[in-house]
Amino acid sequence: MYSPGLPIPFYQGSVEEGQNLDFVYNGKAVVRTARISHRSPDITWLERHERMSQIFVGLGSSPFVMVLGKPNHQRGENIPCLEDVKAFRIPAGHGVMIHVGTWHDFPMAFAQRPVTVLTMNSDEVVRALASAESADEMNTGDVYKIDIKKRTGKVLRVPF
Repeated sequence: MYSPGLPIPFYQGSVEEGQNLDFVYNGKAVVRTARISHRSPDITWLERHERMSQIFVGLGSSPFVMVLGKPNHQRGENIPCLEDVKAFRIPAGHGVMIHVGTWHDFPMAFAQRPVTVLTMNSDEVVRALASAESADEMNTGDVYKIDIKKRTGKVLRVPF
């Protein structure tokens, strides 16, 4: 791991190197974009990944929303503690890196304006999600995705 202030001589005085992000993945890293539009405030799905962290960065001038819940896989729990699930408004041009095991939904557009999100993921996760034949719960590769209402009887709603 390289520490902040790494001396690279080419742009002295105009570039200050930061530190490495603790991005963890299994297999091949994948950097993608997704264009997201406004959708229902009801959260149907939450998922987690036990072998990788993820990064989501909003590009452009629109904010987005991330619904996140604390990891609990190390305690052997297979549903999130709903009291720990929160919606966060991520300002335009900002991002978030989530820890291994963090419960999350895919980013949501905050307003009626679409937003492009840069995602850092793993090939294993992208392949698993793309191979799903229907929108249903899954436990494939490093994707554990559940239907919140089916599992808990509760409906989570983002307060836009």
